[in-house]
Amino acid sequence: MKIFVTSLVLLLGTSCPLYAMLAEAIGQIQTLQGSASVLRGTTSFPAKVGFALQRGDMIRTAKPGALGIILTDDTTISLGPNSELVINEYVFAPKDGKFALVARMAKGTFVYLSGLISKLSPNAVQLLIPDATIAVRGTKLLVDVQE
Repeated sequence: MKIFVTSLVLLLGTSCPLYAMLAEAIGQIQTLQGSASVLRGTTSFPAKVGFALQRGDMIRTAKPGALGIILTDDTTISLGPNSELVINEYVFAPKDGKFALVARMAKGTFVYLSGLISKLSPNAVQLLIPDATIAVRGTKLLVDVQE
């Protein structure tokens, strides 16, 4: 059975929804007010509480919308109305000593509260905003990206 499933995944390729379901979750949507969506590759999903997030996901809130994310290392990110965030890179492997969090905040308002990655590896967290990069060494910050 294991060989069949592996062969099926290889045959269908990485654009298949089955492959997307097998990818590792890096966190989830904890709170939601109003409307929001998650763009994974070329597929858009309506955001809902408990939705599992993956590396590379783009999270968008509508004009009347707000959303809270909690990652597996307990990092929390809150998005205000009309915001867009992409989680470019995420690695939380304490047993292997590997840590990374790179998120691009394209527009909107964000509140970031650091989790274990920034405590265990302070240089491993980067928040990218238009025309700047923030290397996070503190515990909490507010970012407002104007269009």
